[in-house]
Amino acid sequence: MSEQRGRESEKAPPKAHRRIWAAGAIVIAAITISCALNLLPLRSVVRENRQVRADDLGLQQVMSLSTSLANWQVYFEPRVGKFSATASTIDPVDLAAGAQLGQAVATNGKIAVAALRSVGLTGNARDLEAANATFLKSIANLAPLAAGRPAAIIIAAVGAERTAFLTAWSVTATAAGQLRAAGVLDLVESSAHLESGRTITIATDVFAVALTLAAAIGFGERARRREALEHTVAKRRTFETMMQHALEMSKAEPDVYAILREALQESVPGLQVEMLVADSSRAHFHQTLTTGSTTAAEPRSGCGVASPLDCPATARGDTLVFPTSRALDACPYLKGRDSGECSAVCVAISVAGKTVGVLHATGADGVEASEGDIRYLEITSRRASERIAMLRAFEKSEAQARSDPLTGLWNRRSLEDRVHDLHREGIPYSLAYGDLDHFKQLNDTHGHEAGDQALRLFARVLRDSMRPNDIAARYGGEEFVIVLPDCSTDTAISVLERLRERLALTVNSGRAPAFTISFGVASSADAATFDEVVAVADQALLSAKTAGRNRTVLATDPNHQRTADTADDTALVIP
Repeated sequence: MSEQRGRESEKAPPKAHRRIWAAGAIVIAAITISCALNLLPLRSVVRENRQVRADDLGLQQVMSLSTSLANWQVYFEPRVGKFSATASTIDPVDLAAGAQLGQAVATNGKIAVAALRSVGLTGNARDLEAANATFLKSIANLAPLAAGRPAAIIIAAVGAERTAFLTAWSVTATAAGQLRAAGVLDLVESSAHLESGRTITIATDVFAVALTLAAAIGFGERARRREALEHTVAKRRTFETMMQHALEMSKAEPDVYAILREALQESVPGLQVEMLVADSSRAHFHQTLTTGSTTAAEPRSGCGVASPLDCPATARGDTLVFPTSRALDACPYLKGRDSGECSAVCVAISVAGKTVGVLHATGADGVEASEGDIRYLEITSRRASERIAMLRAFEKSEAQARSDPLTGLWNRRSLEDRVHDLHREGIPYSLAYGDLDHFKQLNDTHGHEAGDQALRLFARVLRDSMRPNDIAARYGGEEFVIVLPDCSTDTAISVLERLRERLALTVNSGRAPAFTISFGVASSADAATFDEVVAVADQALLSAKTAGRNRTVLATDPNHQRTADTADDTALVIP
């Protein structure tokens, strides 16, 4: 079974849920690649925009330089006339303020020059650097003004400062104009839009990836569950089909139970299972199979129910599940077992519409049997019911076909088949040919019902007197043939005489009209074929009838026979 299932699984097509997950992965990869392709040019634009923002910073720095120049000039102009007229020294506070303004011009000038170079305006940077250096030098030449030097010197220094200032101012303004002409301000305004666009693109793609991933997982999981269910159903069908094929090859109920045991060990290995089937009277259960092993560490005790009438499952004709034997409503036959507390599943077994057995499975306490295990137990129960019903029906029809309907003994054809087996196997036998005495007179006097009653009574006495391997058959009308394998004729005569004694005792009890029987006995050694042996015994029976009936005659040879009657129960040789 396992090998065939393995071959079927190898031929199975690719799993649908894996295909869904693979498709989802492909879509996610496509979205990721598309996002990357979209972001590459946007990234370049953002990089350029960042450069533009750097240019904007350069414009601001150039404007800061312009402000520093203006602040210096605002500081210097009102004081230059005063210092030139008085030729006095500068107040330390004013001197410190001027020094700070000059330092600001120097610092902002360096920064502005560096910014112009970073954006590629090297010519403007060079002009601004030269103008700034000249301006700073002119400021340094104003030192005589601070020291109260002669007016001629101060006037010259002030004139140089004014010329340098105007040059620096002009160069600074030109640089600012160049930056504005490059469209820096417009590009700066688009910076926020570029950053926002990139963020939206990334967020959209992330959302698409998450949505695709969720859809792939959701649909894939749904497909996986559906495939798991289909696989489970297919596995059960395969199991049921294989078990049915195996059961179809069984010839008797013991073969059925052996197949069921193997099937249960494979399908529900985690459960210990026993099958209880009622006897022919349907009053008592007997155990037909068990699975699982019993060890000292894990003792096992079977179900103690004795009759189908006492079993809750057979009484209801349904499947009962008990998660624990400790429950108040648990089956009473689960409680108090030597093996301890347990869980159980009981599946009723019906044959020909009548509940005659139960499939009883036990597991760990508190661990309820899975739905799959219950389904396998029900499948096994159903198939077992069908096969057992078929075998019993076949056995009944076979018994009816090979037996006499009035007496229940074998019929003539069945007798011949059995004796042919003895001939084939070389087993010797003795044969008795019997005939009820004065049977026609019995029928005429008491009626045919009395005759039938006499035949049934003799058949019952005959069955009670036979050994298990003896063969008895109604040969026709009131005639009977008894075959005793591996039995000498002397022993056969003793058996037949005891049979006649029992018959006489039964008849004398008043259960039927009085009648007797005569026998002719022969041996398989007396003839080559069964029909010839019957003919020899028939001749001996004719001698018994001629000698007065109610006796047993042994055929020895055509001219010599031995008889035993009821008077002295001894064997006599008669001509």
